[in-house]
Amino acid sequence: MPKILTARFVDTVKAHKKDRMEYPDAALPGFALRVTSDGKKSFSYRYRSPNDRKQRRMSWLYPVYTLSEARKEAEAAVRTIGRGEDPAPALLDKDKVLIPGTVNALCDVYVKQHLRKHVRRWKPAEGEIDNHIRPHLGAVQLDKIARAHVRQMIAAIEPKYPVAANRALSRLKAVFNWGLENDLCLEDPTRGIKKPTRERPASRVLDDRELGAIWRACDALAYPAREYFRMLVLTGQRRDDVRCMAWDEIDIAMRNWVIPAWRYKSDRSHLVPITDTMIELLEKVPLWEQSGYVFSLSFGEVAYGNLVKPKRKLDQGSGVTGWTLHDIRRTVRTGLARLGTRPDIAERVIGHSVGGRLGETYDLYSYRDEKQHALETWTAHLLSIIERANRAHN
Repeated sequence: MPKILTARFVDTVKAHKKDRMEYPDAALPGFALRVTSDGKKSFSYRYRSPNDRKQRRMSWLYPVYTLSEARKEAEAAVRTIGRGEDPAPALLDKDKVLIPGTVNALCDVYVKQHLRKHVRRWKPAEGEIDNHIRPHLGAVQLDKIARAHVRQMIAAIEPKYPVAANRALSRLKAVFNWGLENDLCLEDPTRGIKKPTRERPASRVLDDRELGAIWRACDALAYPAREYFRMLVLTGQRRDDVRCMAWDEIDIAMRNWVIPAWRYKSDRSHLVPITDTMIELLEKVPLWEQSGYVFSLSFGEVAYGNLVKPKRKLDQGSGVTGWTLHDIRRTVRTGLARLGTRPDIAERVIGHSVGGRLGETYDLYSYRDEKQHALETWTAHLLSIIERANRAHN
């Protein structure tokens, strides 16, 4: 139930870790305090414009505006609406809210201030903006954009690229949600629009013959592609976690590879026990025990990134097509289950959280021995697959 906002509450309320919170003011309907997940606070007033009956929002940043000052501005807006006028133009004329002119301008700010700073894989996301959102909506003014514009964008993309249409809509939602949180737009034109394409969850699991053929096909690749693809198969870790493996994350003596929290998906460190076969692979890397990235074409300075061409060569050399790098991860997880690994251990091996919040709090080295045994069991199975594949081609 809404309560009357007080200056003390505004000053002391804490941000929620993941969600933006909104606290309505019982003293003035439509007026509220908004607190983003990164701690930014602002006051807002929602109303329906007397001109077109569309919902609009006015906002005032805290502490630039105190609670008392923002409430007075909102009360003045109420009086303006009572006269049959829209208060938003007057507010914008005073430059109290800085709003980009077009969708392109909003995307520019979003990419610079949020995407590149806070999203791990920001390049594909920026590609969604550049390839789909900007060409269709970039020139549209923010105060003119409507849901019809969004539907036109989807209709143009979906016939040829149905999944890309889903991604473009999701990214556009993210842009406008961020814009609303940061008072850079007045409404979200994607609200109520559903994804146009129903996506089937990926379920491809490579069989033993396919896995053996892919491993053998790696022989035709050079460093670092050969070692990179084989490390994926040995560990079952995410493609970018392996690609960005660094020497300072590896402790050969303790047989541990620790992926740091700052670059891991769950924002917590993840330990991958190292098997003998992994050590043998690392010993073949030209930059053995040097600094920088393990898989690199620039002496460790830049992580290896050319995955498309060697993947194409693997398809041709192995005769296995229609698979993705993530399918290797799924294959390892499925293989662990087939080999009798406990489900919770198999999940921990590939870095999935187990048991909700309680499961997330376990020590970095908890279950290390169990994970080591699981990976050694998987490696033994993999070596038997490779041996059979080699015999079949001799």
